[in-house]
Amino acid sequence: MKKYIIVLFSLLALSTSCTDYLDKQPDDMKTDEMVWSSRMETEKYLANCYGGIPTGHLHQHEPWVGAADECNITWNFYQADNFNRGDWTPSSELVCDRYARFYQAIRATLTFENNVDRCGELSSELKTRYKAEVRFLRGYYYYLLLRQYGPVVLIKELLPSETDFANMQRTPYDECVEYICQMMDLAAYDLPMHYWDDQTRLGRPNKLVCLAVKAIVRNLAASPQFNGNAEYANFKNHDGTPLINTTYSEQKWKDAAAAAKAVIDMAEKYPDTRLKLYRNDENGDTEFNPYKSCVDVQLKAWNCEVIWARSEGQYDDTFQRSWMVHNTPGPHCLGGVSPTLRLVDAFLMKNGKPIDVAGSGYVEKGFAADGGDNWNPNGYDIASEEGRKGIIADIRDSKAWGHWKGDWNMFCNREPRFYAAILYNHRVIPSLSDDKNIRNEWSTGRQKDGFGRAELYLGGAARPSINYANYSKTGMLVFKRNDPQADMYNRAYPQNYACTYIRYAEILLDYIEALSNYDPTNADIRKYWDQIRKRAGVESAFVATPEIASDPALMHEYIIRERQIELCFEGDRYFTTRRLWKAHTPDKIVTDPVTGEEKDGRIYGDGGSMWGMNVDAGDVGSNDFNFEGFYKRAVFEKRVFNKEYYLFPIPQKEMDKCPGLVQNPWWSGNTAN
Repeated sequence: MKKYIIVLFSLLALSTSCTDYLDKQPDDMKTDEMVWSSRMETEKYLANCYGGIPTGHLHQHEPWVGAADECNITWNFYQADNFNRGDWTPSSELVCDRYARFYQAIRATLTFENNVDRCGELSSELKTRYKAEVRFLRGYYYYLLLRQYGPVVLIKELLPSETDFANMQRTPYDECVEYICQMMDLAAYDLPMHYWDDQTRLGRPNKLVCLAVKAIVRNLAASPQFNGNAEYANFKNHDGTPLINTTYSEQKWKDAAAAAKAVIDMAEKYPDTRLKLYRNDENGDTEFNPYKSCVDVQLKAWNCEVIWARSEGQYDDTFQRSWMVHNTPGPHCLGGVSPTLRLVDAFLMKNGKPIDVAGSGYVEKGFAADGGDNWNPNGYDIASEEGRKGIIADIRDSKAWGHWKGDWNMFCNREPRFYAAILYNHRVIPSLSDDKNIRNEWSTGRQKDGFGRAELYLGGAARPSINYANYSKTGMLVFKRNDPQADMYNRAYPQNYACTYIRYAEILLDYIEALSNYDPTNADIRKYWDQIRKRAGVESAFVATPEIASDPALMHEYIIRERQIELCFEGDRYFTTRRLWKAHTPDKIVTDPVTGEEKDGRIYGDGGSMWGMNVDAGDVGSNDFNFEGFYKRAVFEKRVFNKEYYLFPIPQKEMDKCPGLVQNPWWSGNTAN
């Protein structure tokens, strides 16, 4: 009897494959023989093994940005809203969608690996490479499950239909980690170093990608959430097997450092990998510009810092463009992805000092009397039409950046990464043409001067009334990954983009964090930290804040802060606060000794008070850029974070089908709570 490959997949029943392209009506189904005898069909099957990789899709279906303490997403139909209100349970759809999807994809990789040798139209070299790709994918999907749900049911091979799936138990966390790392090592052995000589394969894993994922997994496993966390002492399978090792191991940090260093060594030893931190002067420009470097590293597809990404056409190609629509202020865009003041406060001053360190030069209140160092590098007379167009061209070319006269002092004299990431009130919107009439569409009243500055206060162009839905609840917007050369009025985009999953800066940060946990005097900490700061145009942390050299705890805290800045809005912060076991830090409101006003008293904590500008202050009819009440710190949201939220719950429908599973700690259904 012919065997049909059909997409009827029940999570742990694992009886069939899971590719979309084979999900046909019965009269259009392909037989098993038809698939594995044809190169075209076999490669289609392989392509669909990649189908489980998340693409972000504006973060509507994941909380990694909107439920992190760095950001708020205005709209309540985003999953982050459910998380922030504490409105989710093991039965919530948002809990279930990826759990099944990842296991389906894992099943597909096993099916492919078991059958690809049957395809006579593929060379032995391609078969070897394709097997390596699906091993990578299997390990990667298990990593995605591990970071979201914790210890998983580890299935390493296709199992017969008579297997007792219902009573399979979860695999201890450390064993899951080792299996994932094993898959990365096996895949790396049979994959090329890079695909620069065959760019049609960009987006597929190579040796560097495998080693980078291994480094990220090791970093997660070494972190306090899973390394000696006594609060997981009762997290056990039904047979009493502990799922988290509650004994701290320094060796895990050493393993994490070694894994990250392996990536760094490969980049430094083999120049043909082209892997290094992106700088504009090494990519077409004659002079180094830290601001432009930090802008372009997010926009230039397959630049030298990208370790792994997927090009447009390999994923939802509306993502990057839609991201810009949702970040650019109204009236002609949606403008509702908003940084919190906690993130804004984390950014350094231009001298490399945190804002709360003596000598930083930070000023909280008042309007700037002059522009910053780089606001008008060509000295245009901006009162003239020629000068207006000239400086707008410089802004769109990322030649002009920093604060202007009249900007609120809180936003002045900050480091280049701040301006590459944050669009604040009164800042000229880069992503518009120099057409005066178009720019005036973003301005109101006497502020129609042809510059098109962001009006984020109540009554401004971005929020014309108290009932207007598409606005920033923090009074600021995300600018990171917004193309300054785009024309957001006409929705015209000057280049193709990629969805980047891993970049080199993350690996450098992983490495120095790992070292700081067991060898804080290691010279590599300064070496690679300085590389990150140098590209950002910021003084070395060891020069700006020399006290860290003799204070390992402070050094570690500043490394995490560097990560918070460098990787903001890239989906890292959500997992960082959790793996550090800091997300449940209790709410704390303090009085600023200088201003006498209340403000956030924490640097961690994903629940409780979240702070922004006072966006509801003042009067719709009279507010303008001179209204100081807008700039008073205010709580825009009270979030809920319960300890069970550290891990997603196992979906209830899987718990019902599989009584062998134990639920994650503190969720209803976990008898060890």
